[in-house]
Amino acid sequence: MGALIYQWIDLIWLPIGWFAVPKQHRFKTLAFIITCILTLRTQVELVESTGFNTGFLPFLDTPVYMRGLIIYSILIAFFLVLAHFSAATHKIVFLTASLAIFFFAFMVSMVVMVL
Repeated sequence: MGALIYQWIDLIWLPIGWFAVPKQHRFKTLAFIITCILTLRTQVELVESTGFNTGFLPFLDTPVYMRGLIIYSILIAFFLVLAHFSAATHKIVFLTASLAIFFFAFMVSMVVMVL
């Protein structure tokens, strides 16, 4: 049971995201969080499929999933803070900012996972 909770602990961001952002940005926020959650799992499977469960370089001993979870959690929290204070932002600007933060999270997490 504990392993199941550990594997899906990042789902806690969904209700936090729903209530933390203005009403007009809720669905885009949930899409952002779900995309981050699915991307994290894809990245972990990609790195672990090579046989290196702690990354390619021996700098860190923590599992790849834990490193990715930490990076994505920090950047999701950063995104929620920005989204909370952007109530007057146009939809297209909000979407563009969401994509930029997502690609930044993807790149940073991949670098940290590979280390």
